Amino acid sequence: MKIRAAISPCPNDVFIFAGLILERIRVAGLEFEFAYHELETLNREANESRWDLAKISYANHVSCAADYSLLRCGGALGRGCGPLLLSNRPSPGPAGVKTGTWDPAAEVLAPGRHTTANFLLDFFARDGGRHGDGDGGARPPRPLRKTFLPFDELYRRLLGPDPCQGVVIHEMRFTYAADGLYLIGDLGAFWEARTGFPIPLGAVALNRRLEAAQPGLAGIVEAAIRESLDWSYAHPAEALALCRAHSQSMAEDVLRSHIDLYVNAFSRDIGPEGEAAVAFFLSRQTETETGSQSGTGPDSRSQI
Repeated sequence: MKIRAAISPCPNDVFIFAGLILERIRVAGLEFEFAYHELETLNREANESRWDLAKISYANHVSCAADYSLLRCGGALGRGCGPLLLSNRPSPGPAGVKTGTWDPAAEVLAPGRHTTANFLLDFFARDGGRHGDGDGGARPPRPLRKTFLPFDELYRRLLGPDPCQGVVIHEMRFTYAADGLYLIGDLGAFWEARTGFPIPLGAVALNRRLEAAQPGLAGIVEAAIRESLDWSYAHPAEALALCRAHSQSMAEDVLRSHIDLYVNAFSRDIGPEGEAAVAFFLSRQTETETGSQSGTGPDSRSQI
């Protein structure tokens, strides 16, 4: 059986799947074929049931749960790894430290309608303060005015001359300060402080039609992903070379920091803590789905 898989070109995804991509790991009766797309494209295509195996945002599973079940491994879930809300305009902070200026009435850029980053932005705006610590602020008086952009285009907007605020993901968390941007709030840290759970960012999802055609396939694919990850840890030079090939503009230290942060014990198996985090996240999302906030731009049933 051929499995058409789609992941992002980000170092964490490529590192996890390197053994399968390079065919160092083979599974009897299965042939993996990989495509690479940015995350919001993966979300939209999963909503069209386009792929057999796909990396998606946990926040998108509510939209594609009829077609995809979540696997227990290969995803991005953890602590200290959430999206950041940034501004290119500073305001005085404690002890003279400059922080980002948060204006809930102004346009805010988000990296995709179906991303976990967008969900966490709403979570912060509803439950948080005007600054990242959640103290002393009120809820925004009206729905956030969002513009949805691919994450690289969003970052270019933040680096531009016009006043701007937006949510960044991926390696930008390692570079924003050097690029002259200011932190309004760490949306992942805010989630952790309010809920106590790690942050469910992205998951690997298997199309249900394959599992129906071959019962037990999910377990076989999970075993293959774990074996691929083990191979990458055992052969870091080859795995990192593949990551560099897909992230040629990324500095070496940023690439390694990216992998160290987003590839962790949860990548191998989400375990009981991850199960609880995902269940809480999906239940919270379902509760608020009908009240999602407006935005412009390109546009659950978990079995973990």
